[in-house]
Amino acid sequence: MSAMDRRGGKTPSSQGLIGRRGLLLGAGAAALALAAGCSAPGGGVGRSLRVSSYGGNFEKALREHIYPLFTEATGIRVESMPQPAGLQFLLQLIEANKAGQTPMDLCISAPVDVMRGNAAGLWRTYDTARIPNLANLPEAYVTRGPEGVAAVGAVGWFFTMVTNPQAISPTPTSWTELWAPGRRNAWGLAGTGAGPMFEVTAATYFDGPETLNTEAGIRACVARMAGLKPNTRLWWESEGTMQTALENGEIQGGVYFADVAETLIQSGANLEVVFPREGPVIDFGSWCQPSASTKTEEAHEFINFMLTPQAQNLIASRMNAPPLIRADLLTLDGAVRAKVTSPTTPIATNLEARRLHMDLMVQEFSQMLAS
Repeated sequence: MSAMDRRGGKTPSSQGLIGRRGLLLGAGAAALALAAGCSAPGGGVGRSLRVSSYGGNFEKALREHIYPLFTEATGIRVESMPQPAGLQFLLQLIEANKAGQTPMDLCISAPVDVMRGNAAGLWRTYDTARIPNLANLPEAYVTRGPEGVAAVGAVGWFFTMVTNPQAISPTPTSWTELWAPGRRNAWGLAGTGAGPMFEVTAATYFDGPETLNTEAGIRACVARMAGLKPNTRLWWESEGTMQTALENGEIQGGVYFADVAETLIQSGANLEVVFPREGPVIDFGSWCQPSASTKTEEAHEFINFMLTPQAQNLIASRMNAPPLIRADLLTLDGAVRAKVTSPTTPIATNLEARRLHMDLMVQEFSQMLAS
């Protein structure tokens, strides 16, 4: 599993991230946050739903701009909770669920956590007949398990190239810039053995993410990634570490989350988001319901609402995040569309490769960094 915040690993310190998830909580704080929660507008008695999502600006935007509309439409009050990413959170949730004490009714899970949760019997499957707006969502964002649909796409994110335009000029157009001989010690790159550098390399120098389906293809990509070492000043696992390096001018750019970079730009950071011609890497999180939750009716109504064009347009405009429903259903203005859509076809994360070859990917990548 990736060691980066959004995909399930180390969380930054309380000094770090002000991006989409902002402060991702450590284990102790997480338990307190999940127990207490933070209610969205529309309190009082009646139907309710406890929903956890990645913390910081991401959870705040959902709580302030989207959940109130859901409450207005359905009468269901949302208790919004910040959620850390990572294996430790998933393991704690599995144990709580076994004890029948799940702290939320819905959470957002990255694909690898969806698979691991399925294997542990954590997730309840949905009755798709009760989610008619599921037809708005491409099948790639619907996770089906042995018993049915276990996860429904919630929000996407792009890994793109980011640069300091004062240091990197002209603006790069290709991922090959990361390997360019003149960029020694310039970059901050994703430093995890299951992160997006595999897809970046496979799409730039091989036949695309399908290259990762074989052990030989994985090793070939790692060998090519070794050429990045002279140009890489920082191999980051925490979003906060990368953010600090960008803001302090320690690096000239690198690979980062497009939505967080846009938030930094809005805060005055001297950055440029670049969509390389090979495409950005796209990943996503899904709505999952722990099986111990009893709020099945409310959960179906919530997911159905979140798949409406209204909700997805707000995700794009308020979070700088790519909406997941079909593009023909969206009504985005030009400025928002430029931030949340790629001018070229995104590179899909090869989830099957991670299911089959995760240990090999992590091992080969770690050995490459250490050599």
